[in-house]
Amino acid sequence: MTTLFGWGKKAQTDNYFAVIIVLFTLAISFIVSAVVLANFITQFNASGFCGATCQSTGSKFQNALLLFDNIIILVLVTLVIAVGLTSYKLPASAAFIIVSIIMAPFLGYVSFFFNYVFSQIVSQSAFDAVRAYFPKTILICTNFHWIALVVFVVGSITLYAKKEKGQYLQ
Repeated sequence: MTTLFGWGKKAQTDNYFAVIIVLFTLAISFIVSAVVLANFITQFNASGFCGATCQSTGSKFQNALLLFDNIIILVLVTLVIAVGLTSYKLPASAAFIIVSIIMAPFLGYVSFFFNYVFSQIVSQSAFDAVRAYFPKTILICTNFHWIALVVFVVGSITLYAKKEKGQYLQ
Protein backbone atom coordinates (compact mmCIF):
# COMPACT_ATOMS: atom_id res chain seq x y z
CA MET A 1 0.00 0.00 0.00
CA THR A 2 1.42 3.38 -0.97
CA THR A 3 0.37 6.73 0.31
CA LEU A 4 0.61 10.44 -0.44
CA PHE A 5 4.24 10.53 -1.58
CA GLY A 6 4.54 6.88 -2.61
CA TRP A 7 6.39 5.82 0.53
CA GLY A 8 5.15 2.99 2.70
CA LYS A 9 2.54 3.59 5.36
CA LYS A 10 4.77 2.21 8.11
CA ALA A 11 6.63 5.36 9.16
CA GLN A 12 3.82 7.92 8.80
CA THR A 13 6.19 10.55 7.37
CA ASP A 14 3.82 11.43 4.55
CA ASN A 15 1.12 12.29 7.10
CA TYR A 16 3.55 14.65 8.81
CA PHE A 17 4.12 16.46 5.52
CA ALA A 18 0.38 16.55 4.84
CA VAL A 19 -0.25 18.51 8.06
CA ILE A 20 2.13 21.28 6.97
CA ILE A 21 0.78 21.38 3.42
CA VAL A 22 -2.87 21.51 4.55
CA LEU A 23 -2.19 24.30 7.05
CA PHE A 24 -0.22 26.30 4.47
CA THR A 25 -2.96 25.94 1.85
CA LEU A 26 -5.75 26.88 4.25
CA ALA A 27 -3.87 29.89 5.61
CA ILE A 28 -3.11 31.29 2.17
CA SER A 29 -6.68 30.73 0.99
CA PHE A 30 -8.15 32.35 4.12
CA ILE A 31 -5.94 35.42 3.86
CA VAL A 32 -6.40 35.85 0.10
CA SER A 33 -10.17 35.50 0.42
CA ALA A 34 -10.20 38.13 3.18
CA VAL A 35 -8.19 40.52 0.98
CA VAL A 36 -10.49 39.98 -2.00
CA LEU A 37 -13.62 40.39 0.11
CA ALA A 38 -12.30 43.52 1.86
CA ASN A 39 -11.46 45.13 -1.49
CA PHE A 40 -14.80 44.08 -2.95
CA ILE A 41 -16.76 45.55 -0.04
CA THR A 42 -14.71 48.76 -0.07
CA GLN A 43 -15.19 49.30 -3.80
CA PHE A 44 -18.86 48.39 -3.68
CA ASN A 45 -19.47 50.86 -0.84
CA ALA A 46 -17.53 53.59 -2.67
CA SER A 47 -19.52 53.10 -5.88
CA GLY A 48 -22.62 54.75 -4.45
CA PHE A 49 -24.97 51.87 -5.27
CA CYS A 50 -24.89 50.58 -1.74
CA GLY A 51 -27.20 51.83 1.01
CA ALA A 52 -26.82 51.68 4.78
CA THR A 53 -28.28 48.18 4.99
CA CYS A 54 -25.92 46.94 2.31
CA GLN A 55 -22.90 48.44 4.08
CA SER A 56 -23.96 46.92 7.38
CA THR A 57 -24.41 43.52 5.77
CA GLY A 58 -21.01 43.76 4.08
CA SER A 59 -19.24 44.60 7.32
CA LYS A 60 -20.98 41.75 9.15
CA PHE A 61 -19.98 39.33 6.40
CA GLN A 62 -16.39 40.57 6.59
CA ASN A 63 -16.35 40.10 10.38
CA ALA A 64 -17.66 36.56 9.93
CA LEU A 65 -14.85 35.84 7.47
CA LEU A 66 -12.33 36.94 10.06
CA LEU A 67 -13.39 33.98 12.21
CA PHE A 68 -11.14 31.89 9.99
CA ASP A 69 -8.26 33.03 12.18
CA ASN A 70 -9.74 30.92 14.96
CA ILE A 71 -10.72 28.08 12.64
CA ILE A 72 -7.08 27.48 11.68
CA ILE A 73 -6.31 26.68 15.32
CA LEU A 74 -9.14 24.14 15.35
CA VAL A 75 -7.79 22.62 12.12
CA LEU A 76 -4.27 22.42 13.60
CA VAL A 77 -5.47 20.61 16.73
CA THR A 78 -7.64 18.28 14.64
CA LEU A 79 -4.74 17.39 12.35
CA VAL A 80 -2.40 16.65 15.26
CA ILE A 81 -5.04 14.41 16.86
CA ALA A 82 -5.66 12.72 13.50
CA VAL A 83 -1.94 11.94 13.10
CA GLY A 84 -1.94 10.47 16.60
CA LEU A 85 -5.01 8.33 15.92
CA THR A 86 -3.80 7.05 12.56
CA SER A 87 -0.41 6.30 14.05
CA TYR A 88 -1.97 4.39 16.93
CA LYS A 89 -4.17 2.29 14.65
CA LEU A 90 -1.31 1.41 12.27
CA PRO A 91 0.30 -2.00 12.89
CA ALA A 92 3.99 -1.26 12.43
CA SER A 93 7.06 -2.66 14.11
CA ALA A 94 9.39 -0.42 16.06
CA ALA A 95 12.08 -0.78 13.38
CA PHE A 96 10.24 1.75 11.23
CA ILE A 97 11.16 4.53 13.67
CA ILE A 98 14.46 4.61 11.78
CA VAL A 99 12.61 5.71 8.64
CA SER A 100 10.89 8.46 10.58
CA ILE A 101 14.15 9.64 12.11
CA ILE A 102 15.87 9.66 8.72
CA MET A 103 13.01 11.69 7.24
CA ALA A 104 12.82 14.16 10.15
CA PRO A 105 15.51 16.55 8.79
CA PHE A 106 13.74 16.58 5.44
CA LEU A 107 10.48 17.38 7.25
CA GLY A 108 12.24 20.24 9.02
CA TYR A 109 13.59 21.58 5.73
CA VAL A 110 10.20 21.40 4.02
CA SER A 111 8.47 23.11 6.93
CA PHE A 112 11.10 25.86 6.98
CA PHE A 113 10.59 26.28 3.22
CA PHE A 114 6.86 26.75 3.76
CA ASN A 115 7.63 29.23 6.58
CA TYR A 116 9.71 31.26 4.15
CA VAL A 117 7.18 31.09 1.31
CA PHE A 118 4.34 32.13 3.60
CA SER A 119 6.28 35.07 5.01
CA GLN A 120 7.20 36.23 1.51
CA ILE A 121 3.61 36.02 0.30
CA VAL A 122 2.05 37.75 3.29
CA SER A 123 4.70 40.49 3.45
CA GLN A 124 3.43 41.94 0.15
CA SER A 125 1.77 45.32 0.46
CA ALA A 126 -1.50 43.93 -0.93
CA PHE A 127 -2.02 42.10 2.37
CA ASP A 128 -1.57 45.16 4.59
CA ALA A 129 -5.33 45.56 4.99
CA VAL A 130 -5.93 42.15 6.57
CA ARG A 131 -2.61 41.17 8.12
CA ALA A 132 -3.65 42.54 11.51
CA TYR A 133 -6.84 40.44 11.49
CA PHE A 134 -4.98 37.11 11.23
CA PRO A 135 -2.42 37.09 14.06
CA LYS A 136 -2.98 33.43 15.00
CA THR A 137 -2.72 32.29 11.41
CA ILE A 138 0.50 34.22 10.91
CA LEU A 139 1.88 32.84 14.17
CA ILE A 140 1.10 29.26 13.13
CA CYS A 141 2.41 29.65 9.58
CA THR A 142 5.68 31.26 10.59
CA ASN A 143 6.35 28.39 13.00
CA PHE A 144 5.77 25.36 10.79
CA HIS A 145 9.06 23.85 11.97
CA TRP A 146 7.71 23.63 15.53
CA ILE A 147 4.42 22.23 14.30
CA ALA A 148 6.35 19.62 12.30
CA LEU A 149 8.28 18.70 15.44
CA VAL A 150 5.07 18.35 17.47
CA VAL A 151 3.48 16.20 14.75
CA PHE A 152 6.64 14.07 14.53
CA VAL A 153 6.73 13.53 18.30
CA VAL A 154 3.01 12.78 18.59
CA GLY A 155 3.11 10.42 15.61
CA SER A 156 6.23 8.63 16.79
CA ILE A 157 5.02 8.19 20.35
CA THR A 158 1.61 6.87 19.36
CA LEU A 159 3.04 4.66 16.60
CA TYR A 160 5.69 2.92 18.68
CA ALA A 161 4.44 3.13 22.28
CA LYS A 162 1.42 0.87 21.92
CA LYS A 163 1.32 -2.64 23.29
CA GLU A 164 1.94 -5.51 20.92
CA LYS A 165 -1.21 -7.53 20.28
CA GLY A 166 0.16 -10.09 17.88
CA GLN A 167 -0.38 -7.91 14.85
CA TYR A 168 3.14 -8.61 13.57
CA LEU A 169 2.56 -12.36 13.31
CA GLN A 170 2.21 -13.67 9.79
